[in-house]
Amino acid sequence: MGNSRPLNDGDTRRCPQCRDTLVFSSRYPVLTVGLALTTPRADVGDGIRYERAWVCRNGGCDYRELVGDA
Repeated sequence: MGNSRPLNDGDTRRCPQCRDTLVFSSRYPVLTVGLALTTPRADVGDGIRYERAWVCRNGGCDYRELVGDA
């Protein structure tokens, strides 16, 4: 997004969907569900993993944007 400084927990910006506030979290919980018809792998499975993400503070909006490692 053209931001050259590192992201820190609690950083904010405007939500593109509802115009409320997005808050950055370095450990946002993401539910993962594997496919039942595939061979189980140790690195992919059901459960919770934590990702860096921008999350809308507005409970009615539900906008989330995962941030890949740069």
